[in-house]
Amino acid sequence: MKYYPRILENSIHEYLNSPEAIFILGARQVGKTSLMKHIMKKIANERVLYLDLENPSNLSIFNKGVDEFLNYLNFQELSKIELNYIFIDEIQYAPDFSSLIKYLVDNYSDRYKLILSGSSSLQIRKKFKESLVGRKIVFELYPLTFSEFCLFQNEYRIADILQQQNPFELNEDPLRFEREKVLHLLKEYLIYGGFPKVVLQTNKTRKIKVLQDIIQSYVMKDIRHIFHLEKIEQFNHLVKLLAAFMGKEINISQLATETRLHKQTLEHYINSLESSYIIKMISPFHKNLSSELRKTPKCYFIDNGLRNFLISNFSGIEFRSDRGEILENYVFSQLLKKSNPLTKINFWRTKAKQEIDFILQKENKLFALEVKWNTGSMQNLKKFKQTYPEADIYLVSMLQEFEKEERVLAGYLV
Repeated sequence: MKYYPRILENSIHEYLNSPEAIFILGARQVGKTSLMKHIMKKIANERVLYLDLENPSNLSIFNKGVDEFLNYLNFQELSKIELNYIFIDEIQYAPDFSSLIKYLVDNYSDRYKLILSGSSSLQIRKKFKESLVGRKIVFELYPLTFSEFCLFQNEYRIADILQQQNPFELNEDPLRFEREKVLHLLKEYLIYGGFPKVVLQTNKTRKIKVLQDIIQSYVMKDIRHIFHLEKIEQFNHLVKLLAAFMGKEINISQLATETRLHKQTLEHYINSLESSYIIKMISPFHKNLSSELRKTPKCYFIDNGLRNFLISNFSGIEFRSDRGEILENYVFSQLLKKSNPLTKINFWRTKAKQEIDFILQKENKLFALEVKWNTGSMQNLKKFKQTYPEADIYLVSMLQEFEKEERVLAGYLV
């Protein structure tokens, strides 16, 4: 199968010769294994070893302790003089890996470089412990960005232009001559999302079938098993409610009543979905405490396709009553996938009920983004600008074209 490069790959390559262990975290089916195996192909075979901890025999080897694992590595036909690369897939299945990784990084980083993947950030981060401070580098791999989606559609030039530009520094739309084609691509992306296997399917039926497999095997099975979620019916109901409430403020107490879950149990279930890269909760932005609310969070889905499957709606975007919410979720997803650990994404709402969809704090800069399907008022953005003069304000629109002076961004440029 043809391999399409991921943006994250370049960042990982920068650390392939450093002593720290590399962790690649992300949901199932986002391409972690494909990315690891592509990196492996760039390294000589005699310097590479791959272990999949879903395989019981591989897990048994890994769990026998430091001495036995070192004996296993010595038994392999690896290089005696050059750095070897040990790729370990699905590390979350190891009951305790921190001591082994610490020992290898501290004592054998000149012989073995560890690259590990996992699909549960909360479970894995709990096992990091203080012993791995300074001994690991963590990367998060998400479903495809829109530019990666275009690459998977063999639209190389469009993908390259999208990857190179910073939407907040544009003087003109670099894709204005391809606008209709890009909008057509974006409309498909908004409906079916960016899981690589979904994108590569050639018709609607197959795309939906892959999304069904992800929901049934990962969301409804693996996540419940990994986090010991016992109330299966309530959990399934919660996931579908969150899909219906996407982009809206979530009242935890009301949601607990609706799902018949204790508040603490509900919060545990939501945290499990967040750490498994299904949803993301964002909180209100506040500096002016006298006028801004500090209450309920909003819920977004990492992938539009999963959300649309959960509400059983794959109608064309032009005919959707929720197309504004779908575009808003897309913008959030793009901001998240392009963020770094220091980036903050919030929303803004005042006691006077003035709202802005996203407040982005990035590299000591402040951006306010209001998302509208067609066209919209700049009134709330201007109010935010009055309160925070340092902020750059933007209206993000699906149908309205780029306008530098009016601070309007075409949706595909985010």
